[in-house]
Formats: sequence, structure tokens, C-alpha cells
Amino acid sequence: MADFRALLISPYHDLVDVAREVAPDYPELEVTVHEGDLSKGLAAALGSIDSDFDVVISRGGTAQMLEDELSLPVIEIDVSATDLLEALARHNPQGRRTAVIGFSNALRAVSEVADFSDFDLDVYGVSFEDELPIVLEDVASGDYEVILCDSFSRDACAERGMTAHLLSSGARSVSDALRRALDLCQQTQEVRTQNHVLWQLVRSLPPRVALFSGSGRLVYTNLTERRPELLGYLREHLGGEKDEHLALQRGRRTYRISKSTFEQDGEAYLSFSIMTSSAPSNESLAGIERRNRDAVERSYHESVFHAVGAGEELSAQISGALRAGKPIALEGEVGTGKARIAELVYLTGPWTSRPLVTIDCPLLTDRSWGYLMDSPNSPLYGSGETLWVKAVHALDDDAARRLVDVMRQTGICERDRVIVSANDSEDATEGSVISLFVEYLRCHVLTAPPLRRRRDLRRAIGLFLDSEARHAGTVPPLVTDEAMDLLLGHPWPRNYIELRQVLQRASATTEEGVMRARDVREALDREGAARFSSLDTPSETSSIDLLRPLREIERDIVRMVVEKYGGNQTEAARTLGVSRTTIWRILKDGPCA
Repeated sequence: MADFRALLISPYHDLVDVAREVAPDYPELEVTVHEGDLSKGLAAALGSIDSDFDVVISRGGTAQMLEDELSLPVIEIDVSATDLLEALARHNPQGRRTAVIGFSNALRAVSEVADFSDFDLDVYGVSFEDELPIVLEDVASGDYEVILCDSFSRDACAERGMTAHLLSSGARSVSDALRRALDLCQQTQEVRTQNHVLWQLVRSLPPRVALFSGSGRLVYTNLTERRPELLGYLREHLGGEKDEHLALQRGRRTYRISKSTFEQDGEAYLSFSIMTSSAPSNESLAGIERRNRDAVERSYHESVFHAVGAGEELSAQISGALRAGKPIALEGEVGTGKARIAELVYLTGPWTSRPLVTIDCPLLTDRSWGYLMDSPNSPLYGSGETLWVKAVHALDDDAARRLVDVMRQTGICERDRVIVSANDSEDATEGSVISLFVEYLRCHVLTAPPLRRRRDLRRAIGLFLDSEARHAGTVPPLVTDEAMDLLLGHPWPRNYIELRQVLQRASATTEEGVMRARDVREALDREGAARFSSLDTPSETSSIDLLRPLREIERDIVRMVVEKYGGNQTEAARTLGVSRTTIWRILKDGPCA
């Protein structure tokens, strides 16, 4: 049984006989022969296409038309120098002046003979049917005694009363075409086999891959786990940076995704490589989070820090810190926007194509601490990322020293952009937790200024009220002079956190679109009356607003106790009479400072 199937379209009858005579020499090819010139040949090919042929063979204009219309490969039967010599010997033994007419793709060898022989021979090649009448006029006026041509040109000559002889392809030319067709089929089969093996290999090996065309069409994927969800997430990131790294957390699994682009045959493609890592339990990665650039941008732009233009004051300092190329230590009072500054450092830095990795020290459990210190997948062993170690003041001295030591040993500050932050009412002086990081990691210190030091506090208040009104689709209230004096004279001990709460409360009691002194005074009184201090060290959780939902008050109490024990959640759980899992669950949903 033949390995491949070939359809041979013969433009004239004699070629049918030659093809059937030569075909047995190629038992690997099952050759089906149809006779038909140009449109008839095309009709024959299209009518037989359902027969699952591997290749089509034809000659001259018929081959050219088939190549334009079919997706199958088309092999051309040439007119060889031998075919020309045989035709001249048969139709022009006296060596009279001769014109050869036909489609150029079939006359390559004939043109070479005409250029380098002593024959009185002119070759007229055409590329399209409508060129033939012009060529025949030139031949008719050229005083040629013999005309040799293909079957299409011979019919046109007969209509003009011109005598022409068929320039046919012999057995050697047909045999050569069949050999080339067989070679092509064998090569194609080899490529198909290799591709099949490679696809099977890709399916069985990590990482998982998803390949999209530039138009967003999924070309290939070997995803099996969470396929619809992951493909939906990847489609959301078809735009943006050409090469970037993403992270997606789903339950106990973290998907690290590398996006790259390339071109093939002038078409753009986007490739996503997905690596999966799983934690022993949901608690294992507590306090360790990866956020992509779009999530960080959303967090920053929705903050009060951004609404009041606080980032503008620090832009020069942030640029200087980035130029220094050192780890950055963020220090400042509660509510001064250290979280927003860390996000701004990330967004203005060079590695926004990779996620921002946050280690939230107060939320770390014993298990996530072990993961952080010892796992090869720990962010402390990563590379080319922005790493933010948040609220290091929650660590006890031993934990802080161990973390600093591991960061030094792993050389993370040379591979990553490292940010360390802490709540502190003083500068990073000797003896404080943050001073360990400043000293041993050689950090560039950046202090978040308190709200009360803002020279444009009046403008900040206006910007926040404008932002709130814009989001609510309303008009910002008019603030009376007396109300503004109360706001400007307040010390704002909790800075932007307190500013947001006071202005939101005052806005809620305004009448007729005017914020009066009584509105501000009531909001400030409620803020002061609803808060108390119970710990020695002031921090974000050292005072609690009682006029809120019980769940939020519960969270703040837990944070206060955890901080009292230097971040030791086991001791905090024992004191509160709950499990460590409950501690983690309550703290997990708390807002960032």
C-alpha cells in the first residue's frame, strides 16, 4: 500500500499517458491523474480535494492557478532542455527561426537554453492569461517559421489561424516531478512526526504553557488544572508590557506566570509560562503576598494618600532613593502612608513587570515564618523582584536579627529592590528594630512626614473632599472658615487614617452642602471620645474606635495584643483564649496602614 497520495492534473492528453507510464516507478505514491487545462484542472482539483491527497502535481498555468487556490503543496512539471531539443528535432529539423510561448514558471530551463545556445530561438513567457493576446501579436509580427507552446497558448494560436506545436514534458520531466513530490511528502511526514512528539513532550513536562496569537486567539495550551480560570486571567493580560512576570494566588496554590512575545512569519505571538507551587496548608503563606502591577496601582490610586497629593511631596526623595540603589528603610508615625510610599517606590522603579512581594510581619505565623526562612520558594531566595518587608517593629529582637542575617546571607539586597518599613515616632536611632536593618543592610532611610507638618493642609482637605464627591457623583461640601480653622488646628495623631475618618463623618452630617464648625467639632469629639490607649508604645493598633462594627473592633484588639507580645501569635492566642488559626483569620482581613 502506498504511503502518500498525489493528484496529477494534466493540461493535455499526452501527459496523462506519460504520467501513467512513469507512476509505477514510485510505489510509495498513489497517483491519481485528471486531465484538464486551467479552469477545468482547477475544477478537477477542487472536486477531488475531499479524497485526502498529500500533494498536487501539474504544469504551467494550471500549476500556477492551483498553487494560488489550494492549501495543498503544488509541484510543477518542468519543460526540460531535453524536452525542448526533442520538440525542435521533431518540428524544426532545419533550424528555422522559432518562438516558444508559455507560462514563465514552466519555461525556466527553456530560457537558459535560449540564452546560451546557437539556436535562433526567442522565448515569450507570460504570468497571467490576459497577457497572452499581446504576446501573440508580437509573435505574429516577428516572422517566425515555427511556434512551440503549451496547450493553453496552442488553442489561442489556433483561434488566430497561427500554426503551433505542443511543447510537451517527457517521461524524465514527469519522473523528476514525482520524485520531488515524494521527497516533499516524506519531509512533511517527518516534520509532522517531530511536531507530534514535541507536543506530547510539552504536554507532559512543566512548566505549563499557553500560546496566543496577536489577535488574542488561543493557539495552544497544555493547561489542565483550573484551565478556564487561568485562561481567563491570561486573556486579561494580553495587553500591557511585552515581557512581564505575574503572580496569581488561588487557595493553597501560587501560579507564577512569565509572559513573553515573539514573531513568526510576520505574526506576533504571546507566550505564557506557568509554574505552580503549593503550600502545605492555607496557613503556610500567611503574611506573604504577591501583587501584580495593576493591583498595586489600584491600591495606590484608591488611597487617601494619593487623593490628597501626598506623593507629590516625596517624589524627589523617592527618586533619590531609587538612584542610590540601596535598600530603602521607610520610617514614620502610624497612618503617614508608609504602605502607599512602598507602592510608589515599586511603581516608579524598574521592576514593575514583576510582582510586588510583601512580607507582612504582624501576620506571619510560625509555619509561614519557617517557610520564609527555609523554603527554596521563599521570596528571600528570589531574584529581580521588589520585596517589601512590612512592619518589622512587630518582630521581637531575635526574629529581627535572624531575618537580617538571612537577608545578608542570601544577598537578596543585591538581587532585589528591598523595602523595609516600621511604625516609629522617632528616627531610626540605635536600639530600635528598624535600626538593625538600616545598619546591617546599609539602607537608605526615607521618613514619611506626619500630616500636621504639611504646609498645604488646607489644599489636602479640599482634594480629599473633591475625591470623595467625585466617587459618589455629588458636589463637594463648602467648608466654612470656622470649620476649616478647626481642621487646620487639629494635631492629627493618626495622620491620613484620622483625616479620612473625620472628614467622612463631618461630610455625613452636613446640611445644604455646607460643612460647618459643629459638623467638624462633632466628628473630632467622636474621634477623641471613641478612642483610648492601653499599650505603652503608640502604634496604629494602640487605640480603638468603639463606634464601629464589632468585627472591626475585634480585629484591632487582636492586633494590639499581638503587638504587645512582639508579634508572637501563640502567646496572643493563649491570652485571648482562641486558636492561632483564629488569630490569623482575624488579622488577615485587616486594612494596611
